[in-house]
Amino acid sequence: MLDRMKINYKFASLAGLLLMLGFGAGYFLNSESVKLDQDPDLSLPVDPQCVLNEAACERKLSAGGTIEFSIGPKPILGASPLTFNLSVDQLDVQSAAIELKGVSMNMGSYRFDLAADGNGGFIAEGNLPVCVRNQMQWQADVWLKTRAQGLVKVSYLFTAYKS
Repeated sequence: MLDRMKINYKFASLAGLLLMLGFGAGYFLNSESVKLDQDPDLSLPVDPQCVLNEAACERKLSAGGTIEFSIGPKPILGASPLTFNLSVDQLDVQSAAIELKGVSMNMGSYRFDLAADGNGGFIAEGNLPVCVRNQMQWQADVWLKTRAQGLVKVSYLFTAYKS
């Protein structure tokens, strides 16, 4: 009986070690992606003049560089395919992501990693969940991992309409 307990203990210890190694490897393999659970080095609040349902919004960073963000097609509809576009100027962006959260109702959090589009910008495709309301306000936080400014977060508000 004692030998059996030793074998079970060794097996459990080995399984725990392999599990920790797997999580550690996953962390380091994914280290280039933006980590949304960190405090940003630079954060730009929502610009009330920006209306993403009408046009792309351009923001200038205090340390230099600009970003332009858009969501299409317009009007922005819930439960429909959307394209998120990000253009950057004078920024060395290592990775970019978008986090969407409902403002007027808790709809959870949705993350989209942006991929380089080959023209100096970034793109992602996704959709919003179905909502019973005719219109719903959302916040889009654009996260950039940059060499010069560090982790940058730029926030936008937009309205999605029932499709």
